[in-house]
Amino acid sequence: MFKNANQLIQDYQKMYWVEMEMEQMGTWEGRLEMMDENLEALEILSHDSDKHGSIVEKWLRKAAIAIPEDTPKGLPKHIFDFEGLTSQEIFSKIVKYEILAMNAYKDMKNADSDVIITLFEDENDRTEFLEDLGQLIKDEEKHTSICNKQIGGYMKIKY
Repeated sequence: MFKNANQLIQDYQKMYWVEMEMEQMGTWEGRLEMMDENLEALEILSHDSDKHGSIVEKWLRKAAIAIPEDTPKGLPKHIFDFEGLTSQEIFSKIVKYEILAMNAYKDMKNADSDVIITLFEDENDRTEFLEDLGQLIKDEEKHTSICNKQIGGYMKIKY
């Protein structure tokens, strides 16, 4: 659980970066090799990540937090490189970040209430922020399921 606003801010900036990288799925080299069912799954992930990026950006702006222009510390420069990978290998890489995102959003939602109050003084903002995090968590759970289906089974992954 986050004990101070700086930790939450840093993780939120990282999640913005991850969502924006995920949104770039439309340009991934691996997409060219995808079969129809895999391409449809990739389109869902890409579309939702675009939506998630907008949600995360909205809250960064409301909290007057800088939107990262460079890769945040702790993340690789390029998260996704799918050149030469099979569809299963591509989705195996993606699912790791879907789980990372889901767990990060859960941690943010469970942050100490004083941390949330520090970022959003208005009670309506706090309520909406937590509702948005709830939707992000639900979407990431769906994404994990989509990836596991594309991998060809359900991996045993610790949440």
